[in-house]
Amino acid sequence: MNITTGTVRINITVPKRLLSELEKEVPERGKSSFVSEAIKDKLSREKKEKALKELAKLPPTFINIKDGAAYIVEERALEDKERRVRLGV
Repeated sequence: MNITTGTVRINITVPKRLLSELEKEVPERGKSSFVSEAIKDKLSREKKEKALKELAKLPPTFINIKDGAAYIVEERALEDKERRVRLGV
């Protein structure tokens, strides 16, 4: 680890075709920055996707209380139906 810059050298394996494209598109002295930025972008997208999946699990937010009440009635009816199926009644 370089103490002054906070960087570390790593060894990675990539497909030959991908390395060939990288070498064509990125200058010799810019590969580390390019790969670092690509990793940063991918991690950011992964974190956003994970957060959106977690948000999707939450119940909806309603502006109108009647909408919220209707949602609760529907959810309870669905739960009751599933319970009856499980219990065989």
